[in-house]
Amino acid sequence: MARKPRLHFPGAVYHVTLHGNGNQQVFFDATDRTRFLLLIQEGIEKFGHKVHAYCLLPNKLQLVIEVDEVPLSRIMQQLGFRYTRWFNDWHHQAGHLFQGRYKAILINPETYLLNLVREVHLAPVRLHLETDPMRYGWSSHRAYCGREAVLWLSRDRTFLQIEETGVRALMKFHAYVNEGLETTAPIDFNRGSESDPRILGDDEFVRGVLKLSRQKYQPKVKPEKVLQIVLDRYKITEEELAAPGKNRHNSEARAFLAWLYLETGCGTMTALGERLGRDVSSLSSGVRRLQLKAKKDAKTADKYQKLMNRVRR
Repeated sequence: MARKPRLHFPGAVYHVTLHGNGNQQVFFDATDRTRFLLLIQEGIEKFGHKVHAYCLLPNKLQLVIEVDEVPLSRIMQQLGFRYTRWFNDWHHQAGHLFQGRYKAILINPETYLLNLVREVHLAPVRLHLETDPMRYGWSSHRAYCGREAVLWLSRDRTFLQIEETGVRALMKFHAYVNEGLETTAPIDFNRGSESDPRILGDDEFVRGVLKLSRQKYQPKVKPEKVLQIVLDRYKITEEELAAPGKNRHNSEARAFLAWLYLETGCGTMTALGERLGRDVSSLSSGVRRLQLKAKKDAKTADKYQKLMNRVRR
């Protein structure tokens, strides 16, 4: 059965989970986790979304994201791509880091946001990595409780459900999270409702989400259009583009195509790799080399801009 399309409208709030490929570790140390948090911050600055909570576990991560105009798929594609590229370079390895597509459940924030943030913060305790969520340094819990500053973290919407302000809000939130230690999770935030597994909310909320999604979002760029623009520019066929070997002309075309995929969000690196017979790490390396070259070489930067202008027409 084909997957249902992603749901998008400005203001949608998602519980996002992403696992390591084959349950492998995706964070080994503080350097890895610090880099990932920096990439989250850079994504917020670029795309304008909000992150209400996060938790970085050894072999997976959890995020609570509220989107604006840019759909979640593009946000997560950029984040996963950039971290995988950095991780493979830093740890001298290649191949897939994450397991397929991320999982995202669109939630009713008025009903579930506070409880969801609590469960994200309790994840290290539930997995027996810590006994106290305050002692786990790689979730947003300490920032919520005023123990450290994470300037890009959005806490206001969660604290509205606490019905307190200032220090009393911090204390009440901390107590609320600790109360969760005494019980099992009351809600499974990894699944949606019976009427639509993508959405967690009552029937009225589900109907509203489906209506907003149909009205607000249609993919603007199709991968076939992007591919054809690159083939026309380089005067090659798709067979030549996918041919094995190190032909510099074709390699540059593949790198520009992957870069355009990444920037437009028209498709995933995995899908492009399968189509061209290349692994994601080689496509990622090609994009990185091209981006570095474009910073120093005006002709390369101009070539990219002209390709992007054609895509946007």
